[in-house]
Amino acid sequence: MADLENTADKIKGATKEAAGSVTGDDSLKSEGQAEQAKANAKDSVKDAAEVAKTKATEAGDSAKAAATDAAHKASEVTASVKEKTNEALTQGRAAATEARTTVEDKVAELRRATFDSLSELDEGDTRKAGAAVAAVVAAIVLFFVVRAVRNR
Repeated sequence: MADLENTADKIKGATKEAAGSVTGDDSLKSEGQAEQAKANAKDSVKDAAEVAKTKATEAGDSAKAAATDAAHKASEVTASVKEKTNEALTQGRAAATEARTTVEDKVAELRRATFDSLSELDEGDTRKAGAAVAAVVAAIVLFFVVRAVRNR
């Protein structure tokens, strides 16, 4: 409806200006020019408001797209970090299992060697028996140290 009013004001202003020119009435001519200028100013303000609204909408859409992109990137990074963490955890578990198996094998080997050594000992050969017992104790201590480190 404002467009219709502006158009009517422009026509009315042009009519007054033409009538003022024909009759030589400068006051009527100036009044007509003023009404046209007022209508043109209203059009300019309306046009500027539409441009501002369009720019604001575009800026809002751009900001929304940027936020969506950022959220997507954050989700990708989170998934990547989670995957790498799981890989590292799996590798750590495998290494711990391998270390445990190695220690258990060494303990079993030392145990067999100790029993073999003890079966060969004479009653008077206490040095060999002491060394064998020390080896068993060392193997047991090593087993528990590795186990404690692995459980941290």
